[in-house]
Amino acid sequence: MNWNEGFRAGGKMILTDEEKKMLDGSCGEGVRRAMEIIVTLAKTYDAERLVRISSAHLGATFKSHGVEGLEWIEEMVEQGARCDLGQVFVTLNPRSFDNDHWREIGFEEQAVANQERLDRCYHRLGTIPVYSCIHYLLGNLPKRNDHFSWAGSSGQVFANSVLGAMGNREGVWANVAAAITGRTAEYGLHLKENRRGQVLVTTEDLDLSTFSAVDYATLGYFVGREINDQIPVFSGLPEHLTTEQIRGLAYSLPVAGAVSMFHVLGVTPEAGTYEEAFGAKEPDRKLVVGPRDLRTVDDLLNTTRGGDVDLVCFGCPHCTLTELREVASLLEGKSISENVRLWFCTSRWIKDLATRLGYRETIEKAGGYILADLCAGPSAPFDYLKEGISVVATNSVKTAFYAPGTSKVDVLFGETKKCIGAALRGKWEN
Repeated sequence: MNWNEGFRAGGKMILTDEEKKMLDGSCGEGVRRAMEIIVTLAKTYDAERLVRISSAHLGATFKSHGVEGLEWIEEMVEQGARCDLGQVFVTLNPRSFDNDHWREIGFEEQAVANQERLDRCYHRLGTIPVYSCIHYLLGNLPKRNDHFSWAGSSGQVFANSVLGAMGNREGVWANVAAAITGRTAEYGLHLKENRRGQVLVTTEDLDLSTFSAVDYATLGYFVGREINDQIPVFSGLPEHLTTEQIRGLAYSLPVAGAVSMFHVLGVTPEAGTYEEAFGAKEPDRKLVVGPRDLRTVDDLLNTTRGGDVDLVCFGCPHCTLTELREVASLLEGKSISENVRLWFCTSRWIKDLATRLGYRETIEKAGGYILADLCAGPSAPFDYLKEGISVVATNSVKTAFYAPGTSKVDVLFGETKKCIGAALRGKWEN
């Protein structure tokens, strides 16, 4: 199909001269194919134009790509597709393994080889291999009103809500195409009129002064499950939320629903006032959340009750330095059960800082590992372990939600201290 002819013949979409050159093959076959994906996306959502992006973040696990996806990336690279880092800051989401520990942990060699083949493709494409889902803490930081295209729902929600940047939840190939062309379709949350709040969320009988990051994630999971793809506005939350607490909301809201953005009155950049958050309109509905609602999340996420634990896993989203400091203090002078593996997944940069600060030494003396670059969520490689595992304990609602389906394991979900206790005893205590 000659897309340009369709636009000239009276279609609604407007392409710039540069975009038309990308689409007609003047910039190479790889770029043409990427632009065709973006134009198809735009036509699907009746977008009138494309917008320039300043930031892209791409999925990087072989598990999520498969052989077909890997071969598609290889083909695009062979056809000349490249990212222009001068125009778009392009980083990578976590991969499937930690290069330093995969042998001793027991990952299958063929799975590692497949991942390394994908790594080489993305290197040739011109990406920055942060291999982390907290890339917004590692330099990929679009400013307010910048447009972005990110893989990974937790980061995408954080960017829209906390940074005030503008982007939609889209698939792997749309993200790659956006990184190559520097464009995406102007629809959804790229338009200011679609960013107003729709559901007013208040809490009842919850002591927010004691809420941990895990509590906020539990709250986010419940709200996301209740409202599906609507935009919530939280009222009454503390003004000085920590990065970990507000990230808890951001990553958990899309887990059981399809939330792409939220507001916190008086905290997030597009919710300075009630009127600003709701676009001078009344909310479509109101949702009151209490202790009983949060207890239902435990019932939904725990697939087994107590007993032996094979793996205790933290880091979906990747652990921050603050979180590693907390768990190191809980493990100081102690040793985990010989029957348990203990993983803390994070970025290589944060692992290096944890090493300098002594947290890594404390964790490793206790018998745990800080694993860099590894996904502990939807693409967690639990099923790639040669010996296999049956029960995973975690403080992440995302790991707890996805692991039973993607890795065929039972999960136990709870607070950080409870998970560390399970690692020390080898058993989960209710």
